[in-house]
Amino acid sequence: MSDAALSSFSPARSFGWAWLMAIMALVLAPMAPILAQPGVFSGDEAVGAWIAIAVIAPIVALMLLALVSLPQMRYDLERDALVISCGRMLRYRVPFSEITDVRRADLTPSLWSSMRMPGLALWTVPYADIGRVRMCATRMAKGILLIEAGGRRYGITPADEQAFVTALMMMLPKHGR
Repeated sequence: MSDAALSSFSPARSFGWAWLMAIMALVLAPMAPILAQPGVFSGDEAVGAWIAIAVIAPIVALMLLALVSLPQMRYDLERDALVISCGRMLRYRVPFSEITDVRRADLTPSLWSSMRMPGLALWTVPYADIGRVRMCATRMAKGILLIEAGGRRYGITPADEQAFVTALMMMLPKHGR
């Protein structure tokens, strides 16, 4: 719990980390035989090897950052805002005064690419039925707690959803403190 947090909630458990590791393995597997060849970084193949590394390295680095940050995912209720975070890589601050709706929803994933997979959804994710949602969740579409605030949507998956919603509702201005 952060110093300013009045209440802190963990996300629901998931196997998003396993999906990240599997995708990293699929991305890196084709590279192993190429990089294992002697002299791969010299001669005619050097340009291709460097291009492959230049393309793949940032993708793998982003996945590693997400993997390391997952255990730090949480939802904090501070004095005046909900803070949704996943380590240092993602942080949304949602003032209680801007929250207009809180509901559970099953979302329809779009075909557009984003950081979304079974067991994990991070950053802004496009959905076919409701548009863009700022996600910090351990599920990608089913049973998402959808929070509307300031013209934006946020998707989270607290482990104890009922306790989170009860505590959040007590913080909203219309419910008083």
